[in-house]
Amino acid sequence: MRLRVSTDLVTGLLFLALGLFAIAYGWTYPLGTPARIGPGYFPLLIASGLALLGLVLVVRGLVAPGERIGAIAARPLVFVLAGTFLFGLLVERAGFILAAVLVVVLARLADRDFRPVEVAILAVVLVSFIGALFWLGLSLPLHPLPTW
Repeated sequence: MRLRVSTDLVTGLLFLALGLFAIAYGWTYPLGTPARIGPGYFPLLIASGLALLGLVLVVRGLVAPGERIGAIAARPLVFVLAGTFLFGLLVERAGFILAAVLVVVLARLADRDFRPVEVAILAVVLVSFIGALFWLGLSLPLHPLPTW
């Protein structure tokens, strides 16, 4: 029997590995009781769901023929990861607004169909909505402007 490497199989293995790692790492946190859950309860629940989803995808990838893995598109991978990484580095020093706009611009640069006006409108709408949600709705102490 020849093993066919499909997207379901690879994705399932990735989810399963990530879920099992999170379960093993999160096991050190106290779970608490069902009436008073501890800090490890929710991460364990989410990691268990991720591992279960991974197991289902692995079985599906082994049983049913799935889509073959094609070439990896480097452009979206690089731009989306760079945007996420830079947001984490800049959000405290450069402020939420600049960091969030940078994420939107880099994420849109991942697509070859980049339209500056569309990106500007998208950035304004998303940053306004997320900013209102974080500051007004959740009262998170994010600095909107740079704190050099």
